[in-house]
Amino acid sequence: MAASSRFTSPRGRSVGRTGVALLVGLAVLGAAVVAAGWVLTHPLKHTMRGENGVNRWFVDQRTGSLTDVADGGTHLGETITGLVVLVLLGVGFALWKRTWWPLVFVALFDAGLGLFYLAGTQLDPRQRPPVHILQSGLVQNASFPSGHTATATGIGGVLAALLWAYTRVARWTLGLLVLVPTYTLLSRLYVGAHHVSDVLTAVTYAGLWLWVCARLLLPARAHAAQPGRDAG
Repeated sequence: MAASSRFTSPRGRSVGRTGVALLVGLAVLGAAVVAAGWVLTHPLKHTMRGENGVNRWFVDQRTGSLTDVADGGTHLGETITGLVVLVLLGVGFALWKRTWWPLVFVALFDAGLGLFYLAGTQLDPRQRPPVHILQSGLVQNASFPSGHTATATGIGGVLAALLWAYTRVARWTLGLLVLVPTYTLLSRLYVGAHHVSDVLTAVTYAGLWLWVCARLLLPARAHAAQPGRDAG
């Protein structure tokens, strides 16, 4: 491999340009997350109390079996689960395609998720819903944003992005991966750990950061050759 190609992203940008673009995206999205949290906890603090009705509805649906199912969604979105799955995906695709870019993609995406979560919880403390929470040990004023939902969005989204970039998997198949964050999102509402706006914010910033990282760090999907055309 030529030395110059090692320092050129799959999209043709130099490492320097790619790094600058990532930092800008990280800063803009991080500021947006903090701003959204401030709006929810200040101007809209009293207005957003209506969300509590959603959490109470979930409380009314609780059964032993559904609680077991919700526990699975929580475990799926835990930090250690996300870390292990993302590392395996990054290493697997890197070895398969003999390129280090999948590892860079996974590492920077996961680092961004961590920074967004820390910024939101530290700068926008928000009380959890006023219902009985089925998960013990949670920090009471760290409802915003939902780290579990962001992690689950990352797991499904990273797999989808890697498959889109490096395989011919059909678009509708990748669409099924939206079930991963949906499962955790509903589970977090069921256990009473977050408000609706907390989980929706997490899905949004995780999805946008995934798009930024994929656009900068993964190759564009090659179009299939048309029948009858010279493949050369």
